[in-house]
Amino acid sequence: MIVLVTGAYGGIGRTVCIAYLKQATTLIISGRDPIKLDALLLELQHISDINIIAIVADVTDEVQISAMFKQIATQKKRLDVLVHCAGILTQKPLMLTRFSEMQQDLNTNLLSSILFSQQASKLMLRNKSGVITLMSSIIASQGSTGQSVYGASKAGVEGLVKSLAKELGSIGIRINALAPGFINTELVANYDEQEKQLLAEKTCLKRIGEVEDIASVVTFLSSNGARYITGQVIAVDGGLAL
Repeated sequence: MIVLVTGAYGGIGRTVCIAYLKQATTLIISGRDPIKLDALLLELQHISDINIIAIVADVTDEVQISAMFKQIATQKKRLDVLVHCAGILTQKPLMLTRFSEMQQDLNTNLLSSILFSQQASKLMLRNKSGVITLMSSIIASQGSTGQSVYGASKAGVEGLVKSLAKELGSIGIRINALAPGFINTELVANYDEQEKQLLAEKTCLKRIGEVEDIASVVTFLSSNGARYITGQVIAVDGGLAL
């Protein structure tokens, strides 16, 4: 199994990469910071001896994305799984959000999801099989003060998944999205312990999520056990949205 993970050195991305070390024959990790990507590469190589390829790329740059997939096509000839973890969160009232910040959120969260899905599906078409997993958020359906642009970008991801599932299903490609709730990552590092505890109390499970909670669902979606699941937005939120 050849797996590509974007946003690989982020909280969720890194844990997804570690989870796939037990399943993949080749793991391709990507991010825009070469220093962080090299550090992750070394970490993963200490854990496993599978083939790991690191590709530096900005997910908002169409040229770099195209070059990445050309490299994958040339070296590996195929791609079985794409897990697109790269994302950004700008948290401020819409009235105070600059146009450049809107563009950054939309380009990183939504446009990159479209571009990666496009390139991955072209490569997966060669073998008429593949799995694409994108990242949404419960904010897409629930909303949140100060996260209007972020919520809009993630709602777009959910619309993309539903339409692409219909486009790609007949050629053997499945696509789904995860909608995490409050997950303990760098995106929420600015929350203090009291705020985290209040959010934990709102969940049915009375705790905030961990990156392992996300990674386990990601790997399941690309397994044979999920072979009849496509076009779904799966909430991994401990019941926060209920």
